[in-house]
Amino acid sequence: MDSVPRVVISGQVTRGVIGTDAFQEADIVGITMPVVKHSFLLQSNDDLTHTFREAFYIASTGRPGPVLIDIPSDLAGEQMVFHYPDKIDIPSYRPTYKGNAKQVRQAVELIAHSTRPLLLVGGGCVTSHACDEVVELAETMQIPVVTTLIGKAAVPCSNPLNLGPVGMHGSKYANMAMT
Repeated sequence: MDSVPRVVISGQVTRGVIGTDAFQEADIVGITMPVVKHSFLLQSNDDLTHTFREAFYIASTGRPGPVLIDIPSDLAGEQMVFHYPDKIDIPSYRPTYKGNAKQVRQAVELIAHSTRPLLLVGGGCVTSHACDEVVELAETMQIPVVTTLIGKAAVPCSNPLNLGPVGMHGSKYANMAMT
């Protein structure tokens, strides 16, 4: 998913023929399920504004990612007044922002007892504004850092513990550290 927030709007056949294998029908909700945070199949224009608000909220909170809104063609052609809701409440969606204390303690223990620790830092560090904490961890424990391309901004290039990004477009030092 690359943690990029976006709302994708797709067109669908008319509501009356959904599920009948109609000409140009595709189960886009099912097809995209493995790669989106959530999918909506719009059933009524009464739900449109609420659906858009939910979609943008879900896409941009927690771990950011894509959300799909599939709009049947008969709804797409209707006239309506668009009132964007000020607030949204999705009882079943409660993203976690704080680490589980027990898991954090376990991670600290594992790092403390590691013989060759290495921090692989990705874009989630940047998105969650945790770069200073990662640098502090690396410097306090003298742990080298490699990054993904999206996470390059997490640790300053001038930091001697930063070995650079890994992968095809990464540095030889970072790739060797991963072996």
